[in-house]
Amino acid sequence: MAWEGKGQMAVTAVTRDNCRPAVPHQSGQDQHARTGRTSSQSKISSSKRDKRDTSSNLLLHEENMTKTQLQTLLKGRGLPVSGNKPELIERLKNGLSGGSSAPKPKAWQYSDAKKDLKKALLDPTSRVHKMSVSEIYNSDDRYKQYPNFPKYYRDLRKHVEAEKIQVHQDNIAAKRYIIDNPRPSNLNKRGYPHWDTHTAKEMLEVDVANKKNESMAPRQLRETRDAYKEFPGDIFAKRVYAEVSKQKTAAFWAHKRNKKGMAKYLEDIALRVRA
Repeated sequence: MAWEGKGQMAVTAVTRDNCRPAVPHQSGQDQHARTGRTSSQSKISSSKRDKRDTSSNLLLHEENMTKTQLQTLLKGRGLPVSGNKPELIERLKNGLSGGSSAPKPKAWQYSDAKKDLKKALLDPTSRVHKMSVSEIYNSDDRYKQYPNFPKYYRDLRKHVEAEKIQVHQDNIAAKRYIIDNPRPSNLNKRGYPHWDTHTAKEMLEVDVANKKNESMAPRQLRETRDAYKEFPGDIFAKRVYAEVSKQKTAAFWAHKRNKKGMAKYLEDIALRVRA
């Protein structure tokens, strides 16, 4: 019995020892990792603090900076560099304090500012042809978003001039080709005249302008002129519908494509109508 009691006490002692939570052994690597994390966090906090201190110093001394120095700081932060010195200082303050600042403009190559400027350069009546680069720069706030605007303008102007020369040369080449390669016959493969060079084309333009097509069907209009009769009835009817559509949509195409050319076209028709 005494032995059994001692055995129970021993078992109880062992059981209690096993129930105690084990203390994990910390290796040197774990301690080093924890120390490294603490060091990294300290460096990050220090970096943020240094950045705030630098920003504060800049805000304190920016009044003594030159305009060029302010523009350099703004450019380094991707902010616009146009404007007078107070505007630059305000923009720099907003950027350093995390406040709202002007969004970075779209690249000049894809910007609406470039598209509109090119359109103006292509228009011979535009006032930009009589303006200096600085006047153009100050004429639109969008241009002020680009510090290299003078260079962009010069490059764009050269491109537009080269494009005009190329178009002119292409027109000359096209006319020369038509002269050197006349049509072998006045009739097309279907046996009736070519519409684009026939007098019936100009006659129909005048008749449609006078609204003759509204009082008679195409087959009846065809009987009014001998030139019309040289074309099959179905072909002539298609030409009538095409000319009506062209004159009705003249205003639309004049705005969208070639205002000057369409105006001249309508003027020529009006002169022929009066004649």
